[in-house]
Amino acid sequence: MNSLLITEENVTLEYYIEGSGDNILVCFHGHGRQVDDFLFLKHKDRKLILIVLPHHGNSKFPAERIETQPLSVTEFSSMFTKILEKEAVGDFHFIGFSQGGRFVLSLFPLYTNRLKSVQVISPDGMDPMSFYNRTSRIRLTRLLFKKWENSPESFIRITKLVFKLGLVRPKVFSFIELFAANKEKFQRASRTWRGFRNINPDLNAIGKSLDSNNIYFRVIMGKYDQVIRTRQAIHFLNHLNRPEALKEIECGHDFFKESNLFRLKEAIHI
Repeated sequence: MNSLLITEENVTLEYYIEGSGDNILVCFHGHGRQVDDFLFLKHKDRKLILIVLPHHGNSKFPAERIETQPLSVTEFSSMFTKILEKEAVGDFHFIGFSQGGRFVLSLFPLYTNRLKSVQVISPDGMDPMSFYNRTSRIRLTRLLFKKWENSPESFIRITKLVFKLGLVRPKVFSFIELFAANKEKFQRASRTWRGFRNINPDLNAIGKSLDSNNIYFRVIMGKYDQVIRTRQAIHFLNHLNRPEALKEIECGHDFFKESNLFRLKEAIHI
């Protein structure tokens, strides 16, 4: 696949194209993941547009803007629209995993009249009042994480203490350790957490979009996922009056593990 770039002022979005069919799937990967995750959806009648999130690959967002002018839905939507125009996209399917699901849910109401389906896999952002989301909006915690970017081992020591006190679930602790394993990974985790704090799904707008349009909507969750749990999806979907949109499959947060891909493929409706 060839890498393509869209630049607007000091922000750059990278994306890839796979296939040339009339059925268009726009996919957003998860944190620390690659767009290759979605290649299992390749088909002769499909065109995949694989968006690279900021702070991944060649998608660039200036570090100096994170605190004073974080990425907004409006700004990101402007760049995303340019991709759709460049690729002559009409109607399309929206698919996002984890952090990518947060972007899909945030963009959803802005593209209602062009969407065939919206399918998110263990999406981040379903609960704007979660500890993870609330603390990203507190300046002091953001400054702490910025400081820890130069010494992630300090963060790991604190997290271990919190884990021993029983305030963090084992799977979440393992997830944190994974992204604090080295300076580069921790820096990306910190910068996305701080810099994406204004990328938040508007639940009321999503609800109105679903009520007024015939859009296939599905939230796919892992039965054993301890990073983003099914009960969050249940609460989210109850708020939208769409409890039937939940699809739970037999896996954890490792949806793209080879042994789980067939389950995920069966759950996605195109």
